[in-house]
Amino acid sequence: MDFNQILNQVFNVAKDQLGKTMNGNSTADKITKAGGGAAAIGLLSMILGRNGGASLTKLGSLAALGSLAYQAYQQYQQKNSQNSTALSEETFVDTAEKATSGQLILQTMIAAAAADGAITDEEKQVIITEAGNDPEGYHWLEQQISQPISIAQIAQQVGNDTALASQVYLAARVVCGELDRKEIIFLANLATALNLDDALVEQLEKQAGF
Repeated sequence: MDFNQILNQVFNVAKDQLGKTMNGNSTADKITKAGGGAAAIGLLSMILGRNGGASLTKLGSLAALGSLAYQAYQQYQQKNSQNSTALSEETFVDTAEKATSGQLILQTMIAAAAADGAITDEEKQVIITEAGNDPEGYHWLEQQISQPISIAQIAQQVGNDTALASQVYLAARVVCGELDRKEIIFLANLATALNLDDALVEQLEKQAGF
């Protein structure tokens, strides 16, 4: 699957939902027309529409996610004198658009959505219905929901990549929306595992709209 394409479609479908009632079929039609990864699009648009709220309007593509993460990083750099060489916006956007980044970000978003047990049996049934002609997408997503990627696994894949770490955290934060106790713990543990400075986390929170 092209995870970057799926993620960009997720952002667009979820964004399209904001401000609309659930009575119409526009979302379902758009999901149907999206093709590959329909299950991922359907589930995440539903999750993000419920949890992410207006924060999602800032997104719209992986490039936008990279740009938002960079803005947070830039603010962080300006407020914290450091000897290290500052990363460029191009670095953030290029990192976001790597094929491997798309898969990890999507996995992290699913893990964040599942952090409070919010993915219900009813929603899982919706996945089965929407998966339709995309068995590969359904089986992959079913696996991610049943066994979400762990924070340790996320951190291992991110390594020392500050740009990717910032984007992974930002994506997770948008999905969580208004936090409950389990989500607070999830995000705190994620930030620690990614070695994100508290001041940088604060800037990422602001970019997410919180």
